[in-house]
Amino acid sequence: MNSSTHNTLRVAFAGGGTGGHIIPALAIAEQLQRCVKEQSAFKHVEVLFFGSDYGMETKMIPEAGFDLEALPIRGLSRSISLAGLKHNLLLPGRLILSIIRANRALRSFDPHITVGTGGYASAIPVRQSLRNGIPVVLQEQNSYPGMVTRLFAPKAKQVFLTYEDAKSHLKDANTLMTGNPIRHLGNKGNREDAASFFGLNPELPTLFILGGSQGARAINRHFVDKVTLYLERIGMQILWQTGKADFEYCQKQVGSNSRIVLMPFIKEMDKAYSVADLMVCRAGAMTLTEINHYGLPSILIPLPSAAANHQEFNARSLEKAGAAKVILQSQLAEGALLPILTEVFTIKENLDSMAKASVELSKPKATQEICENILRIASTSV
Repeated sequence: MNSSTHNTLRVAFAGGGTGGHIIPALAIAEQLQRCVKEQSAFKHVEVLFFGSDYGMETKMIPEAGFDLEALPIRGLSRSISLAGLKHNLLLPGRLILSIIRANRALRSFDPHITVGTGGYASAIPVRQSLRNGIPVVLQEQNSYPGMVTRLFAPKAKQVFLTYEDAKSHLKDANTLMTGNPIRHLGNKGNREDAASFFGLNPELPTLFILGGSQGARAINRHFVDKVTLYLERIGMQILWQTGKADFEYCQKQVGSNSRIVLMPFIKEMDKAYSVADLMVCRAGAMTLTEINHYGLPSILIPLPSAAANHQEFNARSLEKAGAAKVILQSQLAEGALLPILTEVFTIKENLDSMAKASVELSKPKATQEICENILRIASTSV
């Protein structure tokens, strides 16, 4: 046991691989540190993260100031190659070693509760927690629950959902609709200040193209081909995060245009969201949580290769709520985007109704509500 005191709450977090699984876990851990004294019998909280020694968590978790038990687990390779075969042949050994290390760390840390946030790296710590009698709660970011959530939800004390649509896939689970936890997001800022920051015209409607921090090549290629046409047809301007890999290519192809601001990566996302009137982006859980937080309408182009097609499920949930329009990547070449851009930008009522629906999907108290339930459940395990 890490602490000899009886008033310290010990929480294990299991999740990793992508930011979509790591960021909610960090948000919950940080909120627990802030609220544990005021909202429970505990005076302190100790946190241990479990993840893969291969994923983004190896950087993100230590940077946030938390301990990480990095397991040698990997996802299954779908590559039909010698490297892919070698990768998969090593999986059984990695699996056994990960189970041993997870058991050892759980016994040493002795958590009151384990919080699983998904990704292949979370499966073993969640499974071993259940086998060791440690209460488990799960936090699901997507409209179609991930494999780990579907597998362990029936045995979890509670499953925190981001989308109502996820309930239909978890019929034997104790679910609670909370929304998705987020970190370090402020409120919408002054539009004129944000426009000035990017060198944009505050009077023109602004389309914000966001392909994620690494960009989205298919989206970038489409706009390189069609951006001149779109600007001719619609009186708008564009803020465009290309991703670092595509920036030089896009810059060369697009050239100089006063109505286009190209950037490889935008650190000041609060300013970008504050000047945006409409988004074009993928449909990852964290991106959608952010645009709902800022009440932005969107045209969503789900990543076709996303696991279990979860991005399209996410996008359809926003579309059903009236907050977004969905175009499949395969439809871009068919000219599907221009009519939607025109419909949204030229009819103000459409833009306003989508923005209203988007902000209604926002759950600003998600992190707090999840923490309250974790404290409640953990208190019963003492």
